[in-house]
Amino acid sequence: MGSTMAAKILSRAAGQSHASTGEAVLARINLMTCLDGTTFIDTFRQRGLKVWDPDRLIFCFDHFFQPDWFPQQAAKEHPKIKSFAEEQGVPAANIYDVGRNGISHHIPVEQGRALPGTVCIGADTQSSTMGAANCFALPALFGVDPIILTGDIWMIVPQCVRINLTGALPRGLNGKDVVYRLIHDLGEAVGGKVLEFSGPGVASLPMDFRMAIANGAVQIGALTIIFPYDAVLADYLDGRACEAFEPVVADGDADYVATYEYDLSAFETLIAGPHEIELVRPLGALMGQPVTAANIGSCSSGRLSDLRLAADVLRGRKLHPGVRLVVTPISAETHRDAARAGLLEIFLDAGATVTQPGCGACYSGNLSPLKLADGERCVSTSVETLRGRMGSQDAEVILANAAVVAASAIEGRIADPTPYLTRELEASHED
Repeated sequence: MGSTMAAKILSRAAGQSHASTGEAVLARINLMTCLDGTTFIDTFRQRGLKVWDPDRLIFCFDHFFQPDWFPQQAAKEHPKIKSFAEEQGVPAANIYDVGRNGISHHIPVEQGRALPGTVCIGADTQSSTMGAANCFALPALFGVDPIILTGDIWMIVPQCVRINLTGALPRGLNGKDVVYRLIHDLGEAVGGKVLEFSGPGVASLPMDFRMAIANGAVQIGALTIIFPYDAVLADYLDGRACEAFEPVVADGDADYVATYEYDLSAFETLIAGPHEIELVRPLGALMGQPVTAANIGSCSSGRLSDLRLAADVLRGRKLHPGVRLVVTPISAETHRDAARAGLLEIFLDAGATVTQPGCGACYSGNLSPLKLADGERCVSTSVETLRGRMGSQDAEVILANAAVVAASAIEGRIADPTPYLTRELEASHED
C-alpha cells in the first residue's frame, strides 16, 4: 500500500523512509507561527529556556491591536513579544508588526515560509490554512511550550480521506462555498482525519481559494487539509519561497480510508448559521431576511480574490442606508494590492469602512467598528457564527461568500449577488 501526502511529510520530518498510518513518530517542524496572544513567553523567561531555532519562529500581530475587553493588551503584549524575540535571537524580520502584519496562518503562505513537504505548526485554531502550500499544517493550541523548546512534535500518522475534484466553480463562488458543502456532506465521517485534495479540478482553484478551503478544516471536523503541489502552487511560490523545498505527491495506491468525488461545476452558493456552522443551506433558504450589518474579512476571507469579488458587486453602487459594511484585508500586502487595484476606492465610494489588516470584526474583542447589538443580523465572510462572536449574544451571524455579503449590504437583506456580477470577475480567478 502506498503513502498519502501526510504520511510522506511526517516520515520525512521524522527521518524515516516510510511511516505507516497509525504509527507514532517524532516529527521535526519547519515553522512555528504565533499570533499576538502568547502564553509561553513567561514560562521561557522564568525557566531560562531557549527556542529551538530562532529563525523558524515567527509572530504575526493580528488580534490585539486594540481589543475592547482589555485596551492595554496591545501596549503590553506587542512590546513583550519584541523584547522576547530580541532575547532569543529571533530576527526582527520574523515579527510581522503594523505595515507588514496579517493573520498568523495566512502570512506564512503569503511570505513563502510555509513550504511544500514540511511540517508547520500554528498557535491558532485555523492554522490548517497553511496546508494549501502542500505542507502538514497543524493547530497547536495547548502545549506549545515543548514544541517551541525542542522543535519536535509527537504525531500519530493520521488516517486520510481523499477529496477528488473535477470541473470548476461557477462564477461568483469561491473557497468558502466548498467549505460549507464539505461541512454539510461530511460531518462526523472525517473527524480527526486529514483531507487530501486531488483530481483535475484542483487546477481550477487559485491559491486564495485553496487557503480558504484549507482554513475550514476545524469546522469540517478534519485534523487538517493538504493540497497537492502543482503548477498553480509552483507559480505562486516562484520568487516567494524563503528556501529550497521538496514537495510531496501521494502514491497512486495511497492508503485512503475513503474517497469522495465532487464536480465543482455543480456547486451552488451556500450559507451557514446562525449560531451553528453545521446549519448549512442554499442561499435561497434565507433570501430576503433583513440585515443591518455586513462584514468582509477574517482568515477565511479578506484575500485579494474576496475583495475583488465584493468590489465587482459594489462598483458604482451604494450601501443600503440601514446597513454598515466593514471590509478588513487579511494582510498588509493584500491591503496594498487592493489599493493598487482600485478596490478600496470602490468600497469607500459605496459607503463601506475599510480597516487595518488583521482579524477585524470576526470576533468582538478585536479592533473593528463593527460590534453587533441585541437583535441585529449580520451577514459575514468570517470563520465562525457562534453566539456573541461579533458582539451581543442576541445577535445573529450568517456566513456567506463575499459576493453575497456585498449584495446583501446593497439591498439591506440577504440577497443573490448574480445580478450584480460582471464578466470582469473572471480575471480575478487568476490571482
